[in-house]
Amino acid sequence: MQNNDQNSKRISRRSRGTFFNYPLAFFICTGAGVLAVLIAWLIVFLSDADPRTVLLASSITYVLVTVAAIVVLLISNKTASKHEIVLHRFDKMLDNMVFPYIITNSSGIIVKYNNAAKMLFEKTFIGIMPTLEDVLPFLTPEIIKRSASERVELQQKTDDDEDGVRHLIIESTETMIGDQRKTADPTKGYYYLTSIIDVTKAKKQLVSVARRLENETMVMGRIEIDDLKGFSMSSGISEKEASDKVREILIDWTMRQGGLLYEPETRKFIVMMPLSSLSRCIREKFPILDTVREALSTKDDEFTISMGFSVSGETLAERQRNADIAFEGRKSGNKAVVNTAGELTYFGRDRRRQITRGTSEYRRIGNTLRRLISESSSVLIMGHRRPDFDSIGSALGISKLAEDLRKNWHIVINDPEDENFVRLMGDISTREEYGWRFINETKAIASVRSDTLLIVTDVNSVSNMESPDLFRTVAEKTGGKTTIIDHHEKTDMTAPSDFEYIDTSCSSASEIVAGVLEISLQRTKLTSEEATVLLSGIMLDTKNFTQYTSGKTYAAAEFLSACSGSAERAQKFFEADSEIFAAEYSLGASVKLLSEGRIALCSGKGLADETKTKIVIGRLADRLLLMENVLATVVISEFDGRINASARSNNNLVNCAALFEGLGGGNFNNAGAFSDALSLSDFEDAVKSNIERFMRENVDERQEDSAEQAEDEADEF
Repeated sequence: MQNNDQNSKRISRRSRGTFFNYPLAFFICTGAGVLAVLIAWLIVFLSDADPRTVLLASSITYVLVTVAAIVVLLISNKTASKHEIVLHRFDKMLDNMVFPYIITNSSGIIVKYNNAAKMLFEKTFIGIMPTLEDVLPFLTPEIIKRSASERVELQQKTDDDEDGVRHLIIESTETMIGDQRKTADPTKGYYYLTSIIDVTKAKKQLVSVARRLENETMVMGRIEIDDLKGFSMSSGISEKEASDKVREILIDWTMRQGGLLYEPETRKFIVMMPLSSLSRCIREKFPILDTVREALSTKDDEFTISMGFSVSGETLAERQRNADIAFEGRKSGNKAVVNTAGELTYFGRDRRRQITRGTSEYRRIGNTLRRLISESSSVLIMGHRRPDFDSIGSALGISKLAEDLRKNWHIVINDPEDENFVRLMGDISTREEYGWRFINETKAIASVRSDTLLIVTDVNSVSNMESPDLFRTVAEKTGGKTTIIDHHEKTDMTAPSDFEYIDTSCSSASEIVAGVLEISLQRTKLTSEEATVLLSGIMLDTKNFTQYTSGKTYAAAEFLSACSGSAERAQKFFEADSEIFAAEYSLGASVKLLSEGRIALCSGKGLADETKTKIVIGRLADRLLLMENVLATVVISEFDGRINASARSNNNLVNCAALFEGLGGGNFNNAGAFSDALSLSDFEDAVKSNIERFMRENVDERQEDSAEQAEDEADEF
């Protein structure tokens, strides 16, 4: 303890030094000399005294007075601490700073300021220590306190600047002067040293550079018409007429954006425009999509385009490749996708195409399938896991093409005891010609060769297929070929294949297959049982022809009926036992209305039988659509850690596939999901989040736009 006291004393002695007032001593000496000369001159002038004697006396007097003054200064000088010396020098340094500085206490009283800060004062003041409110009203004590922990940027209105705004950066440091207990003295206690930096010029330069970059940096884009052939066949508008109209609209739009449009391939366009124009399109959410759609859509069919743009890439070639990535990343038509450093941003509302395919389209599909089957040594066919009537029916229909071409074929089914499979194939699978045609994935994988053809129906995502391993084996390991026939929307999980036909306007995969068989079968015919199975697939996905039907749906049903397909027998496949009815009403009691009553959601425990659970949630989702004002329904069930879910809509507003984004798949009006990794509550939360986002971005904004348009039209009227 004693050593510490001694050390403190030594430090105290070292920290103190003499502060001699040299300026005062200089002025005293100079003043004394001048005074002595003046007095000597007066004496000589007014008397007869000897000048030399007077000069000698004056000199002696000057020396004595100067020595006395210096001695007095030395005796009366105060001993100053290094801290006081530093403060003295700090004051001098602060006064000479180029940047404005002020020192304030916690109440906003300005204790000290330099000349540069005084030039910012907006008002004159009376007194020694003005307040912030008096001279710098754009600053407050709260802003200064906040600037002690983070940089604060302010915009000050001024008449001096041409833009009328001055940009300032405020930074402060908090410390203490004197004795903090003397709160009555505003110059003592805690205070803030604040710098005020004017960055208006730098801001203007940055804005100028940014504008120049936006105006001079060119972005690349890719534009294509969505299914021009299908639109032409269903609408009666020729392909040339539609494409010419689109070209005219796009040329006008590109010119208004200050860009260039190039058509390297018929009805496919490359666009180049300034970054500033793309930024404007992003802010406005690409109204060109609606312009094209409204210009060409008919009552029964919507005409849409898809666009992909890239703002990243060192060269135009790189930006074009990134624009292609954005274009390929779209999940449906009527979309504009912007690729920014690998992150895709989507614009445009989901639209469900309502089109009618012509026989020429089915002939093209049939010819392609016959060629692929002819080139293969064996054909494997599979649908999705936990197969329903549409999956089984479409797979059975495809097998008739392989049989027609005398090719060895098998249908992959992992659970031959599945209730749906037993119901549909009970009579057929026991026949001698069918008994060995149904195999599990183990046997299927073992039979794969380099010339094996795998045809997948009613699903396009690998994870939802009956055997994902079989698909990967054929596609990636053996060099075989793969084909997908489906009616669900493509997603980022859609599997690449050698040939695909995905038509979301069709009610079911069975409808597509029936249309192909009607044109393509040559040697064989559908039996009554086979036609009934295909008909059940169509009836399942159309809710007995009450939803999602078109002229080709009824044409497919007519063909199957001509093949002795029985709608009455197919209807019996849908009969439910008492357990299903009880579970349906029990689960329905949990109904909740979301999004202002527009979405109905049920969740709860399902049945131990997963097949029956799927029937329950599908039936309940359909029944809930009868509720007033409900646009879509979602039903979620859980049993033994497994989640099953179904979503339904019967309009052109709510995309069911979007409600299950990241959880499952489906098309616009019908979607399903399954999970064994999420809990019921987590799954429900994810669905609610998807619902909220979709309704906000696609339904609410559309209604707001319609309301604004109606108001504008009313104003014009």
